[in-house]
Order: sequence, then C-alpha cells, then structure tokens
Amino acid sequence: MRNLKRKFRAGLICGALCLASVSAQAAPLPSWDDQMEALKDVGNRLMEESGRNDTEERRQEMYKYILGTIADGYLNHVNQDPARPLWTPLWNYAFNLGGPNPDYVYMKTLIDPKGVYRISGYRGTSKFVEISERTPEFEKRDKPHTTPDTYDLDMLKIANDGYFSVIMSAERPAGYNGDWWKLHPETKMLIMRKTAVDWRKEVDPRIAIDRLDDVPLDTPSTISARFSELNDFIYGQIISDINLAKYYRDNHGINVIKMSERAKKNLPGQVYLDGAFEISDNEALVVEVKLPENCRYWDILVADDRFATIDWVNRQSSLNAAQAQIDKAGYLRAVISARDPGVPNWLDTAGERWGIMQMRWNRCSSAPEPEVKRVALKDVRKYLPADTPDVTPAERREQLRLRREAAQFRQLW
Repeated sequence: MRNLKRKFRAGLICGALCLASVSAQAAPLPSWDDQMEALKDVGNRLMEESGRNDTEERRQEMYKYILGTIADGYLNHVNQDPARPLWTPLWNYAFNLGGPNPDYVYMKTLIDPKGVYRISGYRGTSKFVEISERTPEFEKRDKPHTTPDTYDLDMLKIANDGYFSVIMSAERPAGYNGDWWKLHPETKMLIMRKTAVDWRKEVDPRIAIDRLDDVPLDTPSTISARFSELNDFIYGQIISDINLAKYYRDNHGINVIKMSERAKKNLPGQVYLDGAFEISDNEALVVEVKLPENCRYWDILVADDRFATIDWVNRQSSLNAAQAQIDKAGYLRAVISARDPGVPNWLDTAGERWGIMQMRWNRCSSAPEPEVKRVALKDVRKYLPADTPDVTPAERREQLRLRREAAQFRQLW
C-alpha cells in the first residue's frame, strides 16, 4: 500500500512538471501592444533628463532624435543575427549618437566569438578602413571600455581590382593559408569605420560579411527578446552620450580642449582631444594648433550637449585636411561661433548654448593640444594671420552647397 501511494504521488509530481513544461513552452511571446507599452515611457524619461524640454523647437528636435535612436536600435540590435551577420548603418546624420565623425561611415554587425566569418569586398580609395572588435560594454560609451583588437584593411593582400578576403575566427582554420584575423572570446560586435577626407573624390569600399560555420537562424523567442530590450537600448545609448558630454564639461573644462584619457584605449594609434564650449552669440573661440609633422589623418568637430554632432551636411561643423585652410607656418586656426565670422575655417555651433569640441590625431608623429581663446566675435581677425581671406555670404552659400552635395556622395546606407 505504501509503495502504491509513493507511485501515486510520483505520478502527480510528474504530471505537474509535465504540465508546467507544456505551459512554459506554450507561453505567448510579447504582443505588439506589449512591446509598444514597454517603449512608452522612454521618450518622457529622456526628455526629462536631457534638459531639452524648455522650448517647442528643442522639444520637437529631441523627439526626432529619440525616434532616430529607435531606428538605430531596430537596425543594429533587433534585426541583427550573429548567425547571418550583415553590416548595417550605425552613427550618421540620421543616427546622430556619440559625436559621429563626419569623415567616417560607420557600420556595425553582431557576431558570435565562437563563429568563423569571412569579410570580403573591394577596397575603394578611402583614406583608410578599420574594423574593431567590441565588447558589450561598448554600448555604454560613458563607461570605460577596451577594444580587443582593431584591424586595418591595408594589412591584407589586395588584388589589382581591389578585391580582398579575410577569415576571422578564434583559431586559424586548419590548412588555410590566406589572410586571417583573430576573433577574441569577449568580442560580441564589429564596428567598421570607412574614412574619407575628400568626400567628393574618394570612393567608399564595398564590404560583405558571411558566417562559414553552420548554425541555426534566429528563433522567434530570440528576436522577441531583443525587441524587448529596445527600451533599455535606446535609453542607454542616449543617456550615456549625455553623461559623456557632461563629463568632458566637468573634467576637461569649458572653452578648452584636452587629451581624453577615457578614450585612450578605444583605437590604437588614435588620440582624442575633447572639451566643452560655452559662448554667447556675440562671442567666438579661436582654436589654434600646429599640425604634426607626419599625420595620416586628423579632424576637428563641434557637437551639442547630447554629444550629437552639429548637422554636418547643412552646416560646416567639422574640418579635416582637405577642407581646412592651413597657414604658412603649418597652423590650423579655426573659429567656433554661432554667427558666421566671414573666415574660411568657421565651425558653426548652430546657436547651441553649450556643447562639445573634439579633435583626433590618427597615426601622427605627435598629438598636440590646441590653444583656445575666447574673444568677441567682432575681434576675431585680431587673432588670425593678416592674410586670412574673407568669405562673403555668397561664397559661404556655395561652400555649403558643395559640402551638402559631397556629403551625399558617401555610401551611408
């Protein structure tokens, strides 16, 4: 009788476990309404914390900014599958996050560090192309993070027609003698930077990625899970950029540009310099720096208080070696202001109350810190060489027209 009772109880437990298993398997995934409800509060949270809820113009612009980040989250998080990777557009003038460098075309793909991948394509004529491994911490850019490795396309064998192919994996495949890049165990994504200095003439590379080892595709539950993470993804992206801008303001100072220790390990051979600007519409900053004797690439840009780069398609908010006028002594002298000072190297703040100034030196023989002077806008020419030419309103309009055209020649999408 005791054995019969024990068997009966065991049967009940087994039945309950089986029912629980069936119930768990049959549990519905979040519906569209569920996912939209989860996203509902992110806009209000970000409006409150951004400090850009004070005028209707800034409020509507912030809504647009958040919507752009939702689109970025769909492309670069929800729609990504490490089993079938694709390069998708990352930061640009629609996804204006983290102070995008206007000279870069950024692309991203999620990967599995246990996978075997082939990256292939055509080199183009861009100044340089780098592909960096990134860990999950990279999504929070205001927190310290490291780059396991960064690879330059020019490390590879490139055919006469510009074609290249490289395998990326934890170990070199047996019997494979072609180009190979090591894939580190902590890597979860790749970030690509296609760099052009002359936007008009340089040809962006065309690059594909494929996974070679056979693995199953995404399931509905994994797709749903990434969709459910969208709220935190959007909030984390924007608030980390806002916090980073505040960090540079509080720690580097106002109207000064200093070498960034936080970004020191982001890319080998690249030095970032950051600081905050805060000037009235009747003031300007004159930024002066002697260029390094040897330098593969440099740029300077201005961003707003969210670390969103000022609209570089329709405004001159960045300069590089092909765009700036360098004086006879080898100095870059740029003028940062809300109103046009009528000189070549103007960086337009678009009237932002305060924001970020950033420079970078890439593979340069030195990394000088610029001198920044705060001056009255009407006195700008006192701080520039006597031979600095005038830029008339008509010349500026033509300059911006050509800039807008050249910006659209870049292969962003």
